[in-house]
Amino acid sequence: MVRYGFIRSKEDIKFLVLFAMDLLPFPVDFSAIVDLITWCDEGFGYFELSEAFYEMVPTGHIEEHQDGEEPTYSITEKGRETVRVFEKQIPFPVREAAQRSAIRVVRQIRRDAAIHTSVEQRAENDLTVRMDMDQVFAIEMNVVSRAQASMLERTFKSGAEQIYQTLLSALTADYTKEEESH
Repeated sequence: MVRYGFIRSKEDIKFLVLFAMDLLPFPVDFSAIVDLITWCDEGFGYFELSEAFYEMVPTGHIEEHQDGEEPTYSITEKGRETVRVFEKQIPFPVREAAQRSAIRVVRQIRRDAAIHTSVEQRAENDLTVRMDMDQVFAIEMNVVSRAQASMLERTFKSGAEQIYQTLLSALTADYTKEEESH
């Protein structure tokens, strides 16, 4: 398979990873790194990225944190120094793409962290689904099955902003005019 892009060598991939991680304000998991980096250039694939990335943990350029279920990673001071020295080796279009990608990934992580759902079973065929968006709004709905609860959770997680706008429109509509015409 022919790949087109600026970044092809393992060293270039490492520089790109460090450059992109230097743009992140907090540690992220490896899937976020993959999302962040693979949007920047088409000259390499997942396996090249994975190999280059995991070689930088034992060298001290990237630090692994084991806070939760899945490890997260952040750039170290040694990694930042490397970025300062080799930043110009990364082609300008790739650096720009990395900056745009970092903004997109950070927004998505923050959005996902602000959206929560939970299901409480009150009795057989009586469940309450709680869905909330931090400091914006919360909804509780009763449903009759786990399948319905799962569907509400999935829908809310993927479209919380649109759901908020729809509810806001419905709650601020002037229903008195409609009642007067009947």
